[in-house]
Amino acid sequence: MPYSIAFLSRYPPLEGGIAAKTYWLARGLASRGHEVHIVTHGACAGLEYRIASAESDPAALPNLQIHRIEEGMPWHIPEDEENALALLDLTIRVIRQRGVQILDTGYLVPYGIVGHLAKNATGVSHAIRHGGSDVEKFLRRGILETVLREAIANADVVVTDILHRDILEPMNSNVICHPAYVPDATKFVPSNRSQPRHRLASIGKINYYWQHKNLEAISRIMQELTGKSECLFVGQGKGMADFQQSLGPETVSSFKWRPFVAPWEMPHLLNQLDSIFIFESRLPHPVVSNLALEAISSGVGIITDRPDFAETYRNIVEIDKNQSLVVSPSESSSAAQMIEQWIRERVQNGQSSRQLISYQEYLSVNEAIYANILSDH
Repeated sequence: MPYSIAFLSRYPPLEGGIAAKTYWLARGLASRGHEVHIVTHGACAGLEYRIASAESDPAALPNLQIHRIEEGMPWHIPEDEENALALLDLTIRVIRQRGVQILDTGYLVPYGIVGHLAKNATGVSHAIRHGGSDVEKFLRRGILETVLREAIANADVVVTDILHRDILEPMNSNVICHPAYVPDATKFVPSNRSQPRHRLASIGKINYYWQHKNLEAISRIMQELTGKSECLFVGQGKGMADFQQSLGPETVSSFKWRPFVAPWEMPHLLNQLDSIFIFESRLPHPVVSNLALEAISSGVGIITDRPDFAETYRNIVEIDKNQSLVVSPSESSSAAQMIEQWIRERVQNGQSSRQLISYQEYLSVNEAIYANILSDH
């Protein structure tokens, strides 16, 4: 039976993992006949993280509608744009006007909290999800603790993963552990090529904490590969100017730079690459990367600084040992040599990573989650 579902979350043209996850899940459910509504920010939100090419989806679906808050809150003291209140107002309106049965919130702050208030106002069933940074920045540090615990405790279901189950299970009796994202293998398909493209990339937000992503180590390795491979940074954000200044103009000019791409453009981008860098050893908390899963599905190699990289994804994909390479960030010359040889050997030997959960199974599990909370409701 089709449901009427509203996602309250980040959404393109904002870049980032939460927006991309919401896009692919909402689109998949709409393709199965559900009526899907997206409630999200307006045109002025997150300008540094706005994807210029993502203002409209070229393959829009008639039963997937996007509702954006209007800009221009009247000035008042203390001056505040009141985006959370605008999201709450719009969410309640969409629920009531469109007969929404399920409100699915994609990140704890502000969406989980706003979803909790909308549930109290309308009685809608509330599925609460999270990312990684919201749990670490807010929940584990006790920031907005009272209202977050209230929202989590009163949600009809909490959808989490193995990395965060421990902190959420004591707060709600209906916690479901399930992969936050599984790529659509009909979209993320390996390209047919018999020779390496000699093109490597670092892809993702370049925030004010760009050092946590070890981008300076990636750039040093890329410098060693200049002239042998095309090296590309795909990203944008508040840390871009600082990062480029740290490199210096000569190094900056030796790389190619392009802004972030829309979720529906990511399969094409990955098909142009041999490998991507995913350095995680300096991150303040563990992550499960959408990009890593999409790259693996697309047959793209992963250059990592974590020997246990494959272990993080063991419940979603069985990564062929030929598809990932562990290098030391501090030894750029030897890392570059290893990468050169590995790229040549990968094309010759191929790889056979195996997705353990299909995109369709991922959609079915989410449908089952909705069915269960509606039957209880």
